[in-house]
Amino acid sequence: MELLDKFILFAGCVAEVYMVFDFYNNFFNIRKIVKSQLVIIIISILIITLLFVVNLFGKAYLNLSLFPIILWIYVTILFDTDIGTRLIYLVISISIIVGCEFIFVILLKIPSYFVKQTSFMELTDITWQVLKMKLLTYILFTILKQVSSKSKNKLSGKIFLMYLCVPIASLCILLITYYSGVDFSDNIMIKVMMLICFCFMLIGNVLMFYAFNIYEKEVYNGIQQKSIIMKKDVELKYYIQITEVNEENKRFIHNSSNYLKVIGELAKAYKIENILEIVKELNIELENNEMKIYSGTPVLNAILSAKGLWAKKQSISFDVYVEPVIHLGNVTDSDLITILGNLLDNAIRAAASCENNKSVKVRIFMQNEGNFCVIKITNRFTGKLCKTEGGFLTTKEERGIHGIGLKSVESIVKKYNGYLNCFIEDKEFQAIVFLSL
Repeated sequence: MELLDKFILFAGCVAEVYMVFDFYNNFFNIRKIVKSQLVIIIISILIITLLFVVNLFGKAYLNLSLFPIILWIYVTILFDTDIGTRLIYLVISISIIVGCEFIFVILLKIPSYFVKQTSFMELTDITWQVLKMKLLTYILFTILKQVSSKSKNKLSGKIFLMYLCVPIASLCILLITYYSGVDFSDNIMIKVMMLICFCFMLIGNVLMFYAFNIYEKEVYNGIQQKSIIMKKDVELKYYIQITEVNEENKRFIHNSSNYLKVIGELAKAYKIENILEIVKELNIELENNEMKIYSGTPVLNAILSAKGLWAKKQSISFDVYVEPVIHLGNVTDSDLITILGNLLDNAIRAAASCENNKSVKVRIFMQNEGNFCVIKITNRFTGKLCKTEGGFLTTKEERGIHGIGLKSVESIVKKYNGYLNCFIEDKEFQAIVFLSL
C-alpha cells in the first residue's frame, strides 16, 4: 500500500496549498508579474512538490520548520501586499491547518506514530481521519472568509448557511463512517473505492463554493456592464444637451445682431419705449443662456458651467482656472465629457458631504511645451476613504459600483497615452489626469 500512502500524502499537500491560495486570493491581489493562470499553476505545482518531498522524510521537526517557510515563499511570490499583513495572514493560515491536525489527534485518538510523523506508510490506516481533517480545515477557512469585513468574495448570510449545509453534512458522513466500526482492511478494493468516493466528495465541496463564486462574479460583471451602458446613455444625453446649448448660443448671437440693428433704428426715431421692450427681451435671453466662457472649447465651457451651477446650488465654492492657451488636440468631445463629468461629479458629491469649507478647485493647463494637457481637480472630503478594485481612492461606500466611473476615466485616458492619479495632500483629495496630445 506504499503507493496509496503516497497518494494520500500528495493529495493532502495539494489541499493545503489550494486552501492557502484561496484564502490569500480572497483578500489580496495577485502580482502583475504572475497574472497568467499558467504561471500560477506552475508555481503551485512546484510548492506542492516541495511540500511532498519534505513530508516524505517523515520527520516532524523538519516538517514543522520547513512548512511555514515554504508557504511564506509561495504567498510572497504570488500576492501583492506588505510584509506585515502577509505574515499575519500566514500565521492565521498555519494556525487553522495545524490546529485542525491537533484537534483530530486529541478527539479521534489517532495513533502516536501519526503525531510523530516517523513514517508516511500508515496513512491508509487513518484515511477517514485525514479526509475529515482536511474537510474541517476547509470549512474553517470558508467561515473565516465569510465573517471577515475585508473579504472580496462574500455570500449573503442566508445563501452561505444553505451552502454550508453541504460540507457539514459531508463531515458528518465521514465521522459516522469512522465510528460505525466497519472494517475495510480485509478488502483492499472496497477501501480504495471508498477513498476515491470520499475524495470526490471533498473536491465537490470545494468546487461547489468555487462555482458559485464564479457565477456571482459573472452576475456582478453583468451589473457593471449595464451600469456602464446606462452611464454612457446619460453621457450621450448630456452631450446632446450641450450641443443644443451651443446651438442656442449661436442663435442668440445671431439674434443679438438683429436686436442691435433694430435698437439703432429705433434710437434714430426716438422710440424709447420700444427700445426698452427689446432690451427687456434681450435680458431675459441672457438670463436663460448664462454660460461662462473659460476657454475656446465650447464643450469644455458647457461642462464647467453646468458643474459650477450644480456646485453653487449646494453652497460649494467652485474655483476654476483654464490656461488661455489650452488646446485639447485630438481629444473627442464625448471623451472629454466622460473624463470631466465623472471626476467633477465625484468631487462635488464628496465636497457636499463636508460641514464647512466646501470647495472644489479645477485647474487645466499645458505642460512640456504644449505636449501634455493636465487636468487637476481638488476637493475637500469627509468620512473614511476606501479603495476600489482598480486601486483608486474613493469616499463612496459602494466602491465596487462607483469605481466604474474612475475605471471609465482611466480607460479613456489610456487611449491618449496618459494616466490618472488619485491621492491625498493636506487633507484634500486630488485627481490628476495627464493627456498626451
